[in-house]
Parts: sequence; C-alpha cells; structure tokens
Amino acid sequence: MRTKTIGEALKEERVSHRLRIEDLSKKTRIRINYLEALEENQFSELPSITFVKGYIKTYAKIFGFDYKPLIAMLRRDYKESAKGRLVPREFIKPIFKRRSSRTSITLVVVILISIFSSLVGYIGFQWHNLNKPPELTISKPGEQDMVSSKVLIEGKTVPDAILLVNEQPVALQPSGEFKTEILIPNEGIAIITIEAKDRRGKSNIVQRSVNVQF
Repeated sequence: MRTKTIGEALKEERVSHRLRIEDLSKKTRIRINYLEALEENQFSELPSITFVKGYIKTYAKIFGFDYKPLIAMLRRDYKESAKGRLVPREFIKPIFKRRSSRTSITLVVVILISIFSSLVGYIGFQWHNLNKPPELTISKPGEQDMVSSKVLIEGKTVPDAILLVNEQPVALQPSGEFKTEILIPNEGIAIITIEAKDRRGKSNIVQRSVNVQF
C-alpha cells in the first residue's frame, strides 16, 4: 500500500473536518497559495523549512493530530537548498553522484595521460640512446695547438667502442680512456681525425687542426 504524502495527509485532515481551504486560510492567517502548495507537496513554492514545520504544526493544532510523524517524513524526504527552499532529496543525491562520477572519470583520464606520457618519454629516451653515436671527448691536443712531429692524443669514449686515430686502431682502458702518440712527418697545418665506433655501427668523429713545427 502506498504511503500517504505529507500534503495528502494534511488535505485529508482538512477535508474530514469539512473545512474549506479559504476558511483555513482565514483561521490560520496563512496565505491560500501557501496552503495549496503545502497540500500538493509543492515545497519549492514555500518559504524555508522552518515555516513549513510551523504550517504542519498549525494543522495539527487545529485538527488535533500528532504532527511528529509528518515532521519526520519532511526531514527524511526533503532538504533545504542553498536558496532556502525545500527540494526532494532524490533530486540532490544524483547531483553528488554525477559529480563524484565525473571526478572519478577525470582522475582516471589524468592517470592514463600521465602513464602514456611517461611511456612515450621512456620510449623516446631509449630510442635516443640507441640511435645517438658514442660519446667522444678529446682532451689533447687542443684546436690549433702548436705541436712537434710526435703528437700526444688523449681522450675518453665508451668502454666498448672501437677507437681509430687517423684510421689506426687505439687500445682503450677499461674506463674508456685512451692515450696514444702519432707521428706527423711534415711541418705546417695537419688535421688529426679521431673516430669512435660502437657495436651498432654508430660513429662519432672529432677532428683537430694542429700546427706542426720541428
């Protein structure tokens, strides 16, 4: 059996006492449109919950019934909005659910984007490492240094590289450092070519121009 609404219960009490709503308005000094809204459960048309409770208590006083069950129903089924009007709780709860759902969806999207960005960054970093040539640093000689016929070549590369100085192989230390001497038979400007090549075939070439004087 369907439970009576607050408005139906109040209207039933008034009708059972054969009192017209116009007469009830005069007796209680409550506006007719407020009484009509109350009996039709149109609480959004009424003032705040404090006034609605007062109207219910007025009905109870005039018609002699216990108002507490109706007040309990009011608190259970309705909530005061930000504007001070009563609205059914069923219209408020879904709002929070939708907001919660949207918040959850937004959080999932942010997490997925973060994971995707990290994955792309990692792949890009690995791709860069796989495709870049081996590091090669030359500490001696400097560019356009004045040198004798025997030129000292010093520097560092990756430990597993193959190092060539003027196309001649040079041994590396376990750290990747190297040191060797080459002979330049003629005076004047000479170009020294140092090449480091890794196992993937990637190479890094550094050239030094030196001024040879005997």
